[in-house]
Amino acid sequence: MQDHYDYIIIGAGSAGCVLAHRLIQTLEASVLLVEAGGSDAGLLIRMPAAVGKVIPTRTWPYMTTPHAATHHRAMSIAQGRLIGGSSSVNGMIYIRGHCSDYDGWETDHGCLGWSYRSLLPYFIKSEGNESLAGPLHGNNGPLKVSENRYRHPLTQTFVRAGQEGGLPYVNDFNDNAPEGVGYYQTTTFNGERYSTSKAYLSEVRQNPRLTILSDTDVERVIIEGGRARGIQARHAKKGEMTLHARREVIVSAGAIGSPKILMNSGIGHRDHLGEQGITCLHDLPVGDNLQDHLHLSINATLKDPTSLYGEDAGFRALRHGAEWLLHRRGLMTSNVLEGGAFLDTAKEGRADTQIHFMPVLDTWDDPNGIGLGRTHGLTLKVGHLRPVSRGNVRLTGPSGSKTAAIDARFLEAPEDVEHQVRSLRAGLALLDTPALSGAIDDVFSPPEARYLMSQNMADNQQALETFIRQYCKTTYHPVGTCRMGADARHSVVDTELKVHGVDGLRVIDCSVFPTLPGGNTNAPTIAVAEKAADMVISAA
Repeated sequence: MQDHYDYIIIGAGSAGCVLAHRLIQTLEASVLLVEAGGSDAGLLIRMPAAVGKVIPTRTWPYMTTPHAATHHRAMSIAQGRLIGGSSSVNGMIYIRGHCSDYDGWETDHGCLGWSYRSLLPYFIKSEGNESLAGPLHGNNGPLKVSENRYRHPLTQTFVRAGQEGGLPYVNDFNDNAPEGVGYYQTTTFNGERYSTSKAYLSEVRQNPRLTILSDTDVERVIIEGGRARGIQARHAKKGEMTLHARREVIVSAGAIGSPKILMNSGIGHRDHLGEQGITCLHDLPVGDNLQDHLHLSINATLKDPTSLYGEDAGFRALRHGAEWLLHRRGLMTSNVLEGGAFLDTAKEGRADTQIHFMPVLDTWDDPNGIGLGRTHGLTLKVGHLRPVSRGNVRLTGPSGSKTAAIDARFLEAPEDVEHQVRSLRAGLALLDTPALSGAIDDVFSPPEARYLMSQNMADNQQALETFIRQYCKTTYHPVGTCRMGADARHSVVDTELKVHGVDGLRVIDCSVFPTLPGGNTNAPTIAVAEKAADMVISAA
């Protein structure tokens, strides 16, 4: 293995795989792609319905620090640690967010060239949509986007309920409409997950100019004379490695990993780095501006045993597995989160609430045991899309083994609590529609939900707020910690995603987002990487 490359990309996730593909495809350059995790070759990773099995074993164990606004709880913010990154373990939902989200990047945060009109060509370039076409969609891009091959009857019930509740039925959640209910399109193809590893990396894996180095933790970027010269890394078996970049080092380690690497490299708040015994080379607000989507799980038991409960055990599991292995069809092609809705509860002309529907009880991340002993049921995961609260990522631990301390500060802003209450009420209202109320036996989470909705009293509002603070969870959509902008006092990278004051160093991933898009973050991350790849190529 050589130790000099034209480009070094840190992180083989949703952004890193896109960059490696485009650089190898377009330039006569050598590229080193470094990934802390291992291979994505397992069957469970390829099987959409096994998403709940891979998240616990193939992700970074990131946890937030306890905070009073969320009843002093630590929360998981799982992020993929394998080739393909989070695109290899996520729920595969293809959502872009609303056009106003990206227009706000430009008008509100000074990120010229990052409006919706500027980003749309890159959404289209990346997309290989099997059914939607026209001015908003691409059909020839690397990333396969498909319709559900399996639709559970309870998901169909939810979609009917949404229409009974006044939501229009939509085929396209990415057409910038303010509201709608329907079935999510997914990043799957022929019954399999279609991660960025599959979509982008597979086409260039055998190219001799690409080197993929997995099971390798990057400790820091080597900066000399104001320029990024390479990286210091540690391979699981080979130990310490020093690798050099002739042109650029690109950090694509995500909203937690990227600021951690920059701070370890001497880029960050001067006072914080000094406290950690690290010489500050460039004083930038690295790690600030952390945002994530929160959600609440509304859980209800069913009158009849019609949910997915028990389908992952015994003979049923064997039958479903065999059907998938032999024919790539059936239940195992489902991402479980088959249907959803977007609601404009604030009446501002765009959705502010998203619902993910599950035809099974949400027993994931249930530290309070509220679902203990329950069997057949359904879950509406409801959440506000544009939080006001901002947290941060900092370093902690002894020299040489620094880890990320995540002070998320969820619900610190009173507006976020109000928005979450509104989202929770909207979800509960859907349970009272004829379609769902006829199937549901008991809404047990939040407790006494029907009573709370039937009364209009201040103490009921307080009860909902208490439930939110105790049971809210993240949606694993952290962004913003290396935000872009023109002013180095308030941003980490410029609008070409170059780190302010350091030559040959960029950050390209969701950490550069100034604000959260109104939806799932994988598709926006890929589009940003596509646009950034053009910038890197133009500068070559």
